[in-house]
Amino acid sequence: MKKFLIVICMMFLLPAFADTMPFYMESIPKTAIGVYQTGEHIILYSHPDANSDVVAKMDFTYTPNCMPDGVFAVLLNEKKLGFLYVSDVGDDGWVQVIYDKRTGAKGWVLTEDRLQFLPWLSFYNMYGRKYGLRMFKNAPDEAEVLRSKSEDESQNVAKLNYVKQIKLTAVRGNWALVSVLDIDKIPKTGYLRWRSNDGVIYAFPDIK
Repeated sequence: MKKFLIVICMMFLLPAFADTMPFYMESIPKTAIGVYQTGEHIILYSHPDANSDVVAKMDFTYTPNCMPDGVFAVLLNEKKLGFLYVSDVGDDGWVQVIYDKRTGAKGWVLTEDRLQFLPWLSFYNMYGRKYGLRMFKNAPDEAEVLRSKSEDESQNVAKLNYVKQIKLTAVRGNWALVSVLDIDKIPKTGYLRWRSNDGVIYAFPDIK
């Protein structure tokens, strides 16, 4: 009877884990140049042309137990907020998205407005400044350092340990001007390298 009750409880708890966020550097494809915000329906084409072959059609209800796995870069069902990784941009509002993270399958979608596709800098300026940043769990030690300037050779301001909050002020190239609240609760301000020179991302908007 006890095992049966545990199984029942797990069935009710599982949907709570259906939201998606990247937590490791390898979660984000190196080809990704930004994100595309989904609506309730998307049609994916083989080419940036509505007359080309349809490779997939997807409907999203934003109810946890009905959402597909391996599709979203970011998914918050309660907010009905979902993003796919974008790997290329075409003309006239077309973007190529990764719709299966396991196989790397891609398709082209037509954006409905200018904010539906957000290049990384726009995404960080919009969501990073609103929610702050979160370091990836396997970010290298050299990324967890605040510097006085947006340069690797500049002076160390602080080492990030037991971070409580990273508030983003501005993004400048691969660097972010941030204010960090550490375990000592003393704010520290400096430049954080959020992305490597070859495009590997170390820190991500802490969307909630």
